[in-house]
Amino acid sequence: MPEIVSPIEPKTRRIWWVLPAYNEAASIEDLLDRIAEVSSEQEWDYRVIVVDDGSADETGDLARAKAAAGLPVEVLRNEPNQGLGYTIRRGLREASSRADADDAIVTLDADLTQDPIYAPSMVAQIEHGYDVAIASRYQPGAGVEGVPPFRVFLSRAASLLVALVRPIPGVRDYSCGFRAYRAGVIDEGFDEHGDDFVSERGFACMMEIAQRLRGKASFIEVPFVLRYDEKRKGSEIKIVPTIGAYARVIAKVAKTRRKPVPVVTLAVAFTAVITSSVAQLFLRQGAKGLGDLSIAETLAGALTQPIVLIGLLMYSVASALWLGVLSRMELAVAYPLGASGYVLVVVLAAVAGEIVPPLRWLGVLLIVMGVLLVSWLGVAPVKKVVGR
Repeated sequence: MPEIVSPIEPKTRRIWWVLPAYNEAASIEDLLDRIAEVSSEQEWDYRVIVVDDGSADETGDLARAKAAAGLPVEVLRNEPNQGLGYTIRRGLREASSRADADDAIVTLDADLTQDPIYAPSMVAQIEHGYDVAIASRYQPGAGVEGVPPFRVFLSRAASLLVALVRPIPGVRDYSCGFRAYRAGVIDEGFDEHGDDFVSERGFACMMEIAQRLRGKASFIEVPFVLRYDEKRKGSEIKIVPTIGAYARVIAKVAKTRRKPVPVVTLAVAFTAVITSSVAQLFLRQGAKGLGDLSIAETLAGALTQPIVLIGLLMYSVASALWLGVLSRMELAVAYPLGASGYVLVVVLAAVAGEIVPPLRWLGVLLIVMGVLLVSWLGVAPVKKVVGR
């Protein structure tokens, strides 16, 4: 059994457990007992909110029976079934509306695959000042039990895709629903986005929450072992549609944060691209005919040619322009512009009569595809991440 990690500097706060549950009669009683055991060991003041998503079995009745037996459990009922996104949104809204800003909200699945024993180490990170602590399957010491290798591969591939196009510092596992949040950051998310804070219906809602908080909250991961072999009913997640939902979420979240680009700044950016492209063409033309000379001789010979000096001057001007551009333009726009400079260089070289190797044309194709992808998603490496 993993060791419970307690906060170094305990604070008086309440822990709100939020459990989205759909047809979990086989596991809900044991999970609530486990939460009570962990909370008691930690001497937590805690509440449990079970959001019964229109279950056709006795999930809600069994949870209410635990409340009648003395556990601090409340049951909210969706009617009819609304999906995981709506259910987790309702639970987070209920908890954050009643919690103090520095309370911790812990969300986890109700199927016993995520052991509450890891929650103390996650809450400890909230005590240390982080806004979100994620129980991660991809940190050293983590693991997965009972999941077919192909599904593990698809899950990792989906996380890698998200990490490539819209990374969050400190995060590897974007989809795990076992998390601890500082209640205040959830409240702020609802204040800014309303119900759009969690708009996805299915499993992609967890990735959507993380992306909504990207750049506004500080994240950390805690390793844990996903015990899929403890699940007492069949799996409902469909991997391929969920990966498609991830792409939809990235596009949707990114577009809501786009800002208009000043026309003057855009004009300067295009000027910088063209200037640097022509400068490189001049330098390439000036380097012709120097033969197999040493580096020093090549440099000395090149600097005697006016076309090379002009090229260097143009590079200097282009660099100064780019410094101005990057101080005023989001990289989501500057990145495609800068990458397009390579395409322009290759085209100009071909127009000037150079033989362009196939690999350079392949580079052009990849850049064009990348620019189209970035334009669709509205994302690129971020210039600054704001944490607490």
